[in-house]
Amino acid sequence: MVNQTLLTMKQPELGKVIQQQRLSKGMTQEELVERCNINVRTIQRIEAGEVTPRAFTVKTIMEVLDIQLPTDDPEKPRPTAKPTFSTIDQRQLWWAGIAGVIYFLVSSYEVFWNIVLMADAGVEQPEYFTLLKTVVLISYAAFAYGFYLVGQRTGNKVLQFGVVFLILVNAGIIGTDIYSGKVVGAEDVWFGVFEVMAFGVSLIPFSIGLILSKKTFGQHYQVIGGVGLLTGLIFITWVFKVIGLLTWAVFDIACIYLLFKHSQGKETVRDGF
Repeated sequence: MVNQTLLTMKQPELGKVIQQQRLSKGMTQEELVERCNINVRTIQRIEAGEVTPRAFTVKTIMEVLDIQLPTDDPEKPRPTAKPTFSTIDQRQLWWAGIAGVIYFLVSSYEVFWNIVLMADAGVEQPEYFTLLKTVVLISYAAFAYGFYLVGQRTGNKVLQFGVVFLILVNAGIIGTDIYSGKVVGAEDVWFGVFEVMAFGVSLIPFSIGLILSKKTFGQHYQVIGGVGLLTGLIFITWVFKVIGLLTWAVFDIACIYLLFKHSQGKETVRDGF
């Protein structure tokens, strides 16, 4: 059987089997190499039988194509649930979680300075503030990418859209500050209010995407998405904004937790709720 002999199969039979399995999944070579993190030319040569891949590469391809690894007991029933994330995915999710930690720490410092500058026109902006904004934007994009990957692997288009929308809106907000060469101060506080409201809007589709992920990952996704939705509404309405800062912090920490949890690779795709 394929799953019992693939690791020891020789070329060109190995390449033919991999190609057949890929095509049966409706997957292109480009999609396969993206999931396996290998070169397109490499998979082309493997399928053509020109090279014999290493065992690690074969195992990675088997994971992506959902080919079960061999077991010592051939009579042992195989689990019906399949892993949601490959080994490569887990590594990317772990780094996205690290980016989330960096973002949370740096953005907390940035928010503190934003509040100070908006409250007192006499306070001068730190010279390193543009660099601080840039670090916030880059770490935020890397952090959010982790959830784009989650949406991609689970077919959650709303979550994918929410991540893209989130990044674009925040890039616009931070980019405006960097381009103008200054942060919104006390003299133009209403523009600062607009930026906070725009950030709130950016949280809405992302939070809805998290809520919809309850079907795949369970109740905790719904709860965390609900916190994000509440935070977005608070910032949009500008009511209880101090509470909004607290719920925003809780929401970010919870999202970081989700990425690290996924990086452990223990989740499996559910068939229902």
